[in-house]
Amino acid sequence: MVPSPNISAPLGFPDLKLSVPYADVLRYAQFRLLMQARGELKSFCDQHELPYTSIVGLKNNSLKREEPRLLQRLLRSLAVATELIRIPPTSVTPRFLFPNLEALTTFKAQLKCFDSGTPTLPDSEPDASESPAP
Repeated sequence: MVPSPNISAPLGFPDLKLSVPYADVLRYAQFRLLMQARGELKSFCDQHELPYTSIVGLKNNSLKREEPRLLQRLLRSLAVATELIRIPPTSVTPRFLFPNLEALTTFKAQLKCFDSGTPTLPDSEPDASESPAP
């Protein structure tokens, strides 16, 4: 019997240290959406089959309720893999679980950069060999 491609791997035990709250993921997604060139959001949504109006609401923080599944779909379109997990199981708002420490570290570094308001660009750091002479 050939395994179906729709069957996913067993879930196993989640490493809760690899999870982040909804609010952090929302902030990250909003920053990433703001990075889109003006007029490109509609084509991005069409390409990834995302609901444009809802994505605009997410970007502008004007949605009337939390949308964790929409947020997860958006993250996947941005090449950020996560799974939704409820910790504790009775919680209303899920957390987002990253697949490994490397992905979580990258996420946190980018979020910190966005939050600082002054992202360091690769070509904006001064080169030690170009320092002015005394």
